[in-house]
Amino acid sequence: MKFSIPCSELKTGLQKVISVIPTKTTLPILGHILFEARNGQLTLTTTDLEVTLKTQVQATIESEGSVTIPGRLIFDVVRELPDIPLNIVKDENNRIVLTFSKNKYSFFGEDANNYPKLPAIDVKYEITFDKKKLKRYVEKTVFATSTDELRPALMGVLFQVGENDYKAVSTDGHRLVKIIDKSFKAQSPIEDVIVPVKALNLLLKNIEGDEDIKISFAANYIVFDLESASISATLIEGKYPDYDKVIPINEHKKLIIDREKFISSLRTISVLANKITQQIKINLEPDKIIITSEDMDLGEGIEIIEAEYTGEQMEIGFNSNYLLDILTHLDSENVIFTFNTSVSATLVFPITQEENEDILMLVMPIKLKD
Repeated sequence: MKFSIPCSELKTGLQKVISVIPTKTTLPILGHILFEARNGQLTLTTTDLEVTLKTQVQATIESEGSVTIPGRLIFDVVRELPDIPLNIVKDENNRIVLTFSKNKYSFFGEDANNYPKLPAIDVKYEITFDKKKLKRYVEKTVFATSTDELRPALMGVLFQVGENDYKAVSTDGHRLVKIIDKSFKAQSPIEDVIVPVKALNLLLKNIEGDEDIKISFAANYIVFDLESASISATLIEGKYPDYDKVIPINEHKKLIIDREKFISSLRTISVLANKITQQIKINLEPDKIIITSEDMDLGEGIEIIEAEYTGEQMEIGFNSNYLLDILTHLDSENVIFTFNTSVSATLVFPITQEENEDILMLVMPIKLKD
């Protein structure tokens, strides 16, 4: 294998695939990047056996071939180089020599046949999706997924594809996000799938351009085809909870508040919140809310924000981090909170929804001590 490539081109490709490499693994080969030089292109592949990313970069191929190279090693070298042509050669012992100007680096690679073979994916369904919308929906859901490995179904985002709408749902038991795109059309409904967060974060990093994205669904895989990369991921097995059961209806208390002012106050007052619970207390009054926080070792804080509240006066507690997560993932100038009681789920909406879109967010309160 022998090829030449601009350093900037290789650097771009390496930046795309490097984040897939696991930090800890019992299989050292997963710390490598698979290089394949064929048909005038260089294909770079990384996998952790659950998520795989492939990207193509332009190169001048003098002789075709493939090899695996320690990923972080070559990335750390290439990212420090100026934008100059690089020449890369592999010998019969899988030793890789990188030369430029009068400089030379060599790496010990491994036979490409030792790299994990990706299973053949039998595609059952394909859809196309507006890139900007998909990016928006993923950004607004991934933050509410769980990191609890004992609840694997909550460690991903639920995709529900219907004939006349698309839903994305995420929850960790403390927060929940549900987005409905009512403009989406599919030829037929598709089985619900749970997409792992790692694949979705990679998608966010690699989405570019304005054209629609193709998404392919297989029995237990999903594939996102991007302009210069493809991401395939093993779907999370298990049944997603019936999220509609936890979404309250007919809440009769309503708060309308300036989102940015609320965010600013929460960030300030949470400095004096208990570092374990991050608890803040909110008193709801007709024309304002009073936010308080207290820590036995640090002190206490009080913030008052003008707001419009209808309903009985009420005191409710929240984890300030969860509230901030919700508010920072909404876009409207003002937001609406609806309540039933101080211990039941609170709903949060933008005051105006985007056309053909419904966003609902939910946050569970903290029970206050009497």
